[in-house]
Amino acid sequence: MTKIMIVNAKMAEEVRVAILKENRLLDLDIETQSRTKQKGNIYKGVVANIEDSLEAAFIEYGEGRQGFLPLSELRPSLYPGGKKPRGRGKDRPKISDILERGQEIVIQITKDEIGNKGAAVTTYLSVPGRYLVLMHSDDTGGGISRKIDDHRARKRARALLSALDVAPGMAVIIRTAGMNRSREDLFRDFKALAKTWDRIDNGAQLGRAPTLLYREPELVVRTIRDYLAPDIEKIVIDNEDEFEDTKAYFDERMPDLAKMLNLYQGEQPVFENFGIEAAIDELYDRNVKLPSGGELVIDQAEALVAVDVNSSKSTKEDDHESTVYKTNLEAADEIARQLRLRDLGGIVVIDFIDMASRKHIRDVERRLKEAMRTDKARVKIGRISENGTLELTRQRLRQAHRLISHVECSHCQGTGLVRDAEGRAISALRKIYNVLAKSRKKLAGLHVTLPLDVANMLNNRKRQELMDIYVDQGVMVYVEGSVALQGEDVQFEKEGRGQAGLKAARTQKTSDNSRKRKARNSKSQSITQTIGPPASIGAAPAFIEGEEGEQAWLNEPDEPEVLEEEKQSQEAKHYDDPLMEALFGSAPDIQISEALTRPDPAKPEPKDGDENGDIPAKGESKGRQRKKRNRRNNDRRRRKRSSDEVKANEDAAQEQSEEAPSEGREQDDTSGENAPVASEGKPDNKPEMDLKPLQNEEAAPPAPQEAPSAS
Repeated sequence: MTKIMIVNAKMAEEVRVAILKENRLLDLDIETQSRTKQKGNIYKGVVANIEDSLEAAFIEYGEGRQGFLPLSELRPSLYPGGKKPRGRGKDRPKISDILERGQEIVIQITKDEIGNKGAAVTTYLSVPGRYLVLMHSDDTGGGISRKIDDHRARKRARALLSALDVAPGMAVIIRTAGMNRSREDLFRDFKALAKTWDRIDNGAQLGRAPTLLYREPELVVRTIRDYLAPDIEKIVIDNEDEFEDTKAYFDERMPDLAKMLNLYQGEQPVFENFGIEAAIDELYDRNVKLPSGGELVIDQAEALVAVDVNSSKSTKEDDHESTVYKTNLEAADEIARQLRLRDLGGIVVIDFIDMASRKHIRDVERRLKEAMRTDKARVKIGRISENGTLELTRQRLRQAHRLISHVECSHCQGTGLVRDAEGRAISALRKIYNVLAKSRKKLAGLHVTLPLDVANMLNNRKRQELMDIYVDQGVMVYVEGSVALQGEDVQFEKEGRGQAGLKAARTQKTSDNSRKRKARNSKSQSITQTIGPPASIGAAPAFIEGEEGEQAWLNEPDEPEVLEEEKQSQEAKHYDDPLMEALFGSAPDIQISEALTRPDPAKPEPKDGDENGDIPAKGESKGRQRKKRNRRNNDRRRRKRSSDEVKANEDAAQEQSEEAPSEGREQDDTSGENAPVASEGKPDNKPEMDLKPLQNEEAAPPAPQEAPSAS
């Protein structure tokens, strides 16, 4: 059965490598830029802390949290005298006797950070190649992979290792992929590893801690190095740059296998083309379907992974035992696949369906062991107990995909369950009672903000309880909903007694735009806001004499009494001339001289110190307004004085004409040019004045005059 390796490297932020077997997803590895893998990296670190109670030291290596180094991971060369003692218990040396704080030490990451746990580190370094692994060892000589169980193959591998020159304290392990390779391939891989080891040793001697000495290859090269086997038919890569880098690695280490590389150039994404995307989506589901209709339920907890096997819709067999037996066999194959795909490690407890036959129980155990044989991780499998549970332990090679690509739910906090609205409403009501019990005497109101569904539950179904609080304790409870709150979040805002007026006077919170506007205006002028009770608007008007004045005002007639003098003044005056009577209707009350100086009724009354009703120009200075006002007053006095002189002269001329004889006047008229002339009621010393009506003004009607006695 051939396999295909598919590499999806189109997105630089995430690289995915999948292995298919008969078009079914067999293995998957995902690496992102935000969470790069540190396992296998070698650092020169510093001892930050030593804990004898834990028999471990904490190493600062420059990446995230400090690494955890147990006493058992110290190689013999670090012990005093260069030899590891074999004592146990009290005879075993303390880690503080071997290491000291601030000491520089070379370590390698054996387990990545998981959750709140730091990385696990060791001083036993190992550098893997395609066919060999170069590493530290307690014993001199070499070793063979544990997965090689063939006696002849192991004997041949030992013969090959005997030809290598290995220094004391070092070891070379032949990997499964190198069992059938030639001496030339093994020697080529060994030389490359030796060169890498020398580079790490030089960095450890010259580098300053903390620093990185060796980094594991990228995901694609690492996957090819660890998973490439004779049963893989081809490798498909969808990125040209990644294809060239992989081809260079093949030319250096495996030139005869470079022909299996293929560059994918199709329009459809490569994972969609091979049907891998749907299989990846299923990895995040809690339930996994089995071919016969059964299902698996996988739950990952902090301490262990629980797998439950259910028959569900599996009813095709003749009897119950046969149905259970077939379902458990299918579950054994699928559990091995799911543990490998999801990379679930630690303790795994599997609850198989109870079987009555001992033979069936042993068959299920063997099937699970066969399915786990191809797993790269170290696995230790137990037996099915009387309760039908099987316990196994699996080495965690990398972080689970769920931890890399998923975050904890903010609603359920990772539990998968949330409390219903009614339960949260009752809990919120209990919290309200608790707050009132502590500060009831100081409160006039309590504002409670809850999630929308909880607030609706309280306002609709618990309205009576809220009203009872007001009746019994005198505190009004206001329940409001907010979309910003979720779960069991509750916010309280207390309103103290006597603060209702203060709160009403406070300005409401403005929007973001108004706040920005105020911030701009505050640079030019400061705005002072008064916080406190509003100012009084004054008392209402009332009668001066109280109720007596009110009654007197009510008893007064609606139409006021008109005095006799006012009646006489209101009687109309008529002209003797019919034409004047028809035109004006009544005699005017003023003379012509008075009409000239009388203000125009069409003109507005002067205001704000302006007799002519002119509104001062905006921005005009007070001095200029005062000059204009004085000028108008002088003009007014001048007009009034001239009108008084004209009237006086007219009276004097009329008296003189009545006393002087007519013949005397005739003589005066012919006596000389310099004699004063008084004609037509004009004064002697005044020149003639032409009185013309002003434009846009109505001329006052002429007043009736008495005819002169002497004409």
